Amino acid sequence: MKKTVCFLLLFPFSLGFMQAQNPLLDSLIHHINDLSTKKASIQRDTNIILSLSLLTERSLNMGDSRNQFFLDSLQRFTKKTNWPKGLGLHERALGKQNDVKGNYTEALKHYTNAIQLLKKAGGDSFELAYAYVLAAFVLNNNGLTDKCLEILNEALPYANATKNKNNLCWIYDFLGDYNYYDSFGVRNYKKALFYYKEVEKNIPYTTSPTLKADNPHCLANVYMKLGDEKKANDYRDNALRIAKQYNNRVVIFATYADLADIYEQRKSYAKALEYRKASLEYAHKSGWKEMESRAENYIYQTYKHIGDYKNALKYYELHKTHEDSLGRFSVQKAYAELQAKYEAEKQQLRITDLEKEQLIQTRNFLIGLSILGVLLTGFIFWSNRKLKTKNQQLKTKNREIEEALLKGQTIERKRVASELHDNLNTKIAALRWRLEALDTSKYPEADQKIHAGLLQTLEDVYADVRLISHNLLPTELETQGLVAALQKLTEKLNVNAKTVFHLIANGITERLNPKIEYQLYSVALELVNNVLKHAQAQQVWISISQNDEIISLTVSDDGRGMSNIEKATGVGLRNISARVEALNGTWLIDSKPTTGTKVKIEVPV
Repeated sequence: MKKTVCFLLLFPFSLGFMQAQNPLLDSLIHHINDLSTKKASIQRDTNIILSLSLLTERSLNMGDSRNQFFLDSLQRFTKKTNWPKGLGLHERALGKQNDVKGNYTEALKHYTNAIQLLKKAGGDSFELAYAYVLAAFVLNNNGLTDKCLEILNEALPYANATKNKNNLCWIYDFLGDYNYYDSFGVRNYKKALFYYKEVEKNIPYTTSPTLKADNPHCLANVYMKLGDEKKANDYRDNALRIAKQYNNRVVIFATYADLADIYEQRKSYAKALEYRKASLEYAHKSGWKEMESRAENYIYQTYKHIGDYKNALKYYELHKTHEDSLGRFSVQKAYAELQAKYEAEKQQLRITDLEKEQLIQTRNFLIGLSILGVLLTGFIFWSNRKLKTKNQQLKTKNREIEEALLKGQTIERKRVASELHDNLNTKIAALRWRLEALDTSKYPEADQKIHAGLLQTLEDVYADVRLISHNLLPTELETQGLVAALQKLTEKLNVNAKTVFHLIANGITERLNPKIEYQLYSVALELVNNVLKHAQAQQVWISISQNDEIISLTVSDDGRGMSNIEKATGVGLRNISARVEALNGTWLIDSKPTTGTKVKIEVPV
């Protein structure tokens, strides 16, 4: 830090904060006032910035109306002192402010800046870990759970290195949530209990009031799922007591939402609605747009469940408005841009290093040539070795570029699939729901048939869009591999289908190259579509196998077969040919009219 500051009296803390509103915040304010009376020094000013940072972020967490004043004060102090660590803390506070307001793109940018500034300032483990945790949670709230887990893994060494276990507990808490909540698709309640218990074990070494209230709330949920209602009730009561003590509206909102779920499952709808409304009230009071959106979605689902469509529509529209304002897809785009920028900077550093290395080599060569000509032969030999190394580096770079291209394509497929599922399908569902809500009992019979036909058509469109969005990039293909994706595909195809699909998998014990998995899945999907459209088959067999060097995919059916003309002119078959060639593979069609069709693809591992 360049200099100490002597401008504390410009900020009337005692006048601005005369009314006690929250014990946690007021104790920090009194501490800052005490520091302001001390003689100006680097130690005093850095302590004021640290306290202001904590005060600002806690006020944002608690929805305190003074948070903007605290943030402005933090900005002035950090600007005057130009302390690198203080600048990082101010960026993190700006991220938290945008996070609370639902401006996720801006929040992610500020958190990323905070991480870079804190690293340059010496990498304070506690503050840096918290910046990582906040950035990770923004990514999770915007559908990038895998990236969230990656960043939390980066934060873990920093979190373990500090005596204050706040950040370690936040990481364990998220891992508990990941195994508990249905939206993640894991539902391993015993594993969730393990992580929540790890948080409970470390609570004595934390300072976060939110953690102290949130952990018993999480334990209450998981014990309820495990059938221990007494423990669940005890932990829930404790969570509410602590949350009300610290005026933590987010935890109160979440706890009331859980109680509403319990009463709704018991069909006590009046009590469920009572807690839904209380939950919504605290979500509004928290100031967190994410919590408000969730609360509106929960109460919409409850009203819909009990048949109160008027109120259901009201809260659905409020929820949709909030969701549209959060800009989740822009966060995914911003993250991709930040990641690309980071990779470009790393690449530039590599190029600079290579250039420096080349300059050193040239200088050494000239010095060696001027001293001893006999070293020329040795230098040429050395240069050849370096050239081979450079060639190997170029091959590695080319492979990295191919992986980056596949990764970019995967991100785009995810985005399109998400747009179809979350945007278009939501609107189709809303339209279908509105049509279902119409009273058609007084309609003429012909109009009732038209109405029924419209509902069926919307149902078909909804199913088609959902299938398309899933098949663009199935979750199973990305997380579990080709065999799991094909298994899921056959299960879906066998639901109410006239054609029965069978899957045979042999020899594949490990994940394949992502490019091979995606291309083979696309080929299988193309062949399945051809069977459904043209083959008139009753039985279809999909076989996938692997030996040491070859992966084989075979799709055969007992349908009407194909003529030579169909083999030559089919657009789908041309698509298959292009995909197989891209993998340096071969393929063969064995088909005659009335004898069925067999397509075999072989690609090198």
